Amino acid sequence: MMKAAVYYGPGDVRVEERPNPVEIDDNLVAKVEACAICGTDLKIATAGNPRCHPPRIIGHEMVGTIEHVGKDVEGFAVGERITLATTVACGACPICEKGLQNMCPNAKPISYDFDGAFAEKIAIPPQALAGGNVIKVPDGVPNEAAALSEPISCALNAQELADVGEGDTVLVVGGGPLGALHAEVAKALGAAKVMIVQRSEPRLSMLRKLDGIRVIDGAKEDVLSVVQEETDGLGVDRVIVCAPSREAMEQSLQYARKGGTISLFSSLPSGASDITFDSRLLHYSELRVVGASDSRPEHVQKAVDLMKAGELSVDNIVTHTVPIADWHQGLELMKTKASLKVLVVPGS
Repeated sequence: MMKAAVYYGPGDVRVEERPNPVEIDDNLVAKVEACAICGTDLKIATAGNPRCHPPRIIGHEMVGTIEHVGKDVEGFAVGERITLATTVACGACPICEKGLQNMCPNAKPISYDFDGAFAEKIAIPPQALAGGNVIKVPDGVPNEAAALSEPISCALNAQELADVGEGDTVLVVGGGPLGALHAEVAKALGAAKVMIVQRSEPRLSMLRKLDGIRVIDGAKEDVLSVVQEETDGLGVDRVIVCAPSREAMEQSLQYARKGGTISLFSSLPSGASDITFDSRLLHYSELRVVGASDSRPEHVQKAVDLMKAGELSVDNIVTHTVPIADWHQGLELMKTKASLKVLVVPGS
C-alpha cells in the first residue's frame, strides 16, 4: 500500500492508503521523487473538473525513479529518472496528424484518465510510452527542477508560438508560478529584457528574488509608463498574459510595440471568457494575438535540455516543500497565493 492524494469530487480530495500500481509487461512503475501542485490541481480540488474521473490520484508535474520495466518495454532501465509530457494523445486523429498532439480531442491526460503522481509510486501506462510521453532526466538536473519540466514545457510552447527570441523585450502580466516560469523561460530563450507585473504580496517579494527580471508592482506603479520608460517609448516585443483576468487581457495590447505579439496564456472561466479590445490598435500596429494550450513531448525534452545546460534556473521558484501527508497544506499555500511553486515530496 502507499499514500496518495485522491480526488473524489469538488472539494473532496483525500490523502489515503491506496494499492501500489500494478506491474505489467508493457508499463513502467516509478517511485515518485517529487510532484508540484499546479493551478489545475487547485481547480480540480476546489471546483472539480468533468474530465477528471473519480476516484483518481491526481498530480502531473512530476519526476520519478523507475522501479519496474515491463518485459515488453524497450529503452528504459531500472534506476533511471523520468518526467512526463502528461497529455497522452491518440496519435491517429486529424489534429495529431498535424503534429498538434497537445490539442488532441481524444487525449487521455495523466491525473484525469490515468492515476497521477501525488503518490509514493506511479504507473506509466503503455499509451504514454507509445506516444513518446516519457522523458529521461539526465544527471545534473535536480529533482526539484525536473518536477517543473511539464509547466516549463507549457511556457516553451507558448513562447515558441509568440516567437520569443534573442534580443527581445518581454512583459509577463501576472506573477504567479507560471508567470515566474515564463520570465525565466524568456531569459533562457535569449530575451534581452524581461519584466513581470504582480499586484500583491507576498508574491512580489518572491519575484524580486529572480535574477535579472524587472518586477513591476501593478498596484503602485503605472505599468504602461514603466514599459515605455524601459523600451524608449516603443513598447515590448512580446506580451505574455499569465493572469486569468479579463482586464489584463484587454489591456495587454497597449504594452506591445508595432509588430509585436501578445500571448494569451491564461484562460478565463467558461461562460465569462469574452473580452473587448481596440481593433484599430491591432490593425494599425500589425499586432498578433496568439493562444497557447498545454505542450508536447518535444517541449518537455527542451525544458530538460535547458536545465541540463544551465540556461534555465528554477531555484527561486520552488518556495515550499511538503510531505504528501500535508498535501492540503500545500494546496492552501497555492490558494492563498503565499507561494510560487509547492513541491510534494512523498518520501519526506
